[in-house]
Amino acid sequence: MSDDQSPLRAQLNRIAAHEARVHIGPLTHLMRTLGRTAGFSALYRRIGPVIDPRIARIRDGRLMASLYGFPVLILGSTGARTGQPRSSALLYIRDGDDVVLIGTNFGQPRHPAWTANLIAQPEVVVDIGPERLLCRAELLDDDAWQALFPAFVAIYPGYANYLERRGGLTPRMFRLHPYL
Repeated sequence: MSDDQSPLRAQLNRIAAHEARVHIGPLTHLMRTLGRTAGFSALYRRIGPVIDPRIARIRDGRLMASLYGFPVLILGSTGARTGQPRSSALLYIRDGDDVVLIGTNFGQPRHPAWTANLIAQPEVVVDIGPERLLCRAELLDDDAWQALFPAFVAIYPGYANYLERRGGLTPRMFRLHPYL
């Protein structure tokens, strides 16, 4: 992407401006503390997928950014078995222009369904704040996983606890490459 004035570059710049508004919010410390516990994870894996997409869409994602203090996107994928549209609110990190996701499934010893969706159909849409990106998902290898996992733990320390509870099952990690 050599043209700094390209529509994709402009979109990525607007996303960066949105991400700059993510800050430690009133629930950040609570979520980071409770998220490490098995009980809260069990509860949140039931209610989070229901409430997070709704909260993430309020005020173009600004409410979630200021409330939770985590960078959250809405992943739009195609169901691997059903072919139906699916959406998931997920914490993410950026690596250059790419978005990186990890499928911890709240520490459960199985992969979340959205990861199978990305393997079956890697063309996805991603909503970050008011912007919608078209992306192609790439399942990352172990070296990339090892290099990027600490960045997830830095944002949300509960990921380290999730890893311990997964019984040796390494969470799938994906790099999403944006395109026009």
